[in-house]
Amino acid sequence: MAFYFIFWDGVGYGTRDPERNPFFTASLPTLRRLLGGNVPSLGFKRFTSDTVSLSPVNTTLRIPGLPQSGTGQTAIMTGLNASKFVGKHFGPHPYSTLIPVIKEKNLFVRLQEMGKSCFFANGYPQRYLDYILGPKGRVPAIALSYLSAGGRLNSHEQIKQRRAVSADIAGSRWQELGHPDVLPTPPAEAGALFHQLGREYDLTFFEYFVTDHAGHSQEMPLAVDMLERMDGFLEGMLSSFDMEKDLLLMISDHGNIEDLSVKTHTMNPVPLIVIGRSHPQFSSRIRDLTHITPAVISYFSTR
Repeated sequence: MAFYFIFWDGVGYGTRDPERNPFFTASLPTLRRLLGGNVPSLGFKRFTSDTVSLSPVNTTLRIPGLPQSGTGQTAIMTGLNASKFVGKHFGPHPYSTLIPVIKEKNLFVRLQEMGKSCFFANGYPQRYLDYILGPKGRVPAIALSYLSAGGRLNSHEQIKQRRAVSADIAGSRWQELGHPDVLPTPPAEAGALFHQLGREYDLTFFEYFVTDHAGHSQEMPLAVDMLERMDGFLEGMLSSFDMEKDLLLMISDHGNIEDLSVKTHTMNPVPLIVIGRSHPQFSSRIRDLTHITPAVISYFSTR
């Protein structure tokens, strides 16, 4: 049994408008196959089959304003209503008073206390690691969670050793980032590697933040590319997936990429996609971002 957790940043339910929503421009055969020929939208928010559940998750957490990554990701990783805790939505990094909460109560730490093993599969350029871990850097919520559990962030070295997955899936920018020896990877191959790595751990996590960057760019070709990479990643990941034993969870922290007519985040709900073992029961526990960590903890508590 293995649990796979994919966090894709800035992905909400949008309208069926190919001029605004790249979900209706991109080629997404894997996602459509999973969801009965559809993709998530405001007109298609729920779906259940023998293998997958799709359902909407609230990101506003009953706090006015546009949801932001710092508080949204803290809610995902801890179960705390971080926006209520600080009195506003805040991001992209965690609010200062949230950092102790993240360090003590995050999902990785709690699973570790249960005797479960976790792995954060992302690999990053060395210059990025030097920045976020340096004196002027600020560590994002998910990386901070993993570091707090004693984990070590992966660099280009782990990418070359096939012990990590490029944070942009395809590894298309390694040469310009100073690592010409790190070659691009087809998305399906990256997904297969993620699945392979996950066989060694109880929970394996992948963070895909470039979807949020593409949304802010308002560039349709870039947004389409980022979504198609994830579709290929899912294809490779699911090629060896055991529907009877494994579980895959996909969630976001707020909307963005689904509406390229605006540069900001959106207040749209985000799609929760759960694939594999006990997916209907798992999905039924989650209505907003604060329910995710409790649902994962409960899942492991019964196994």
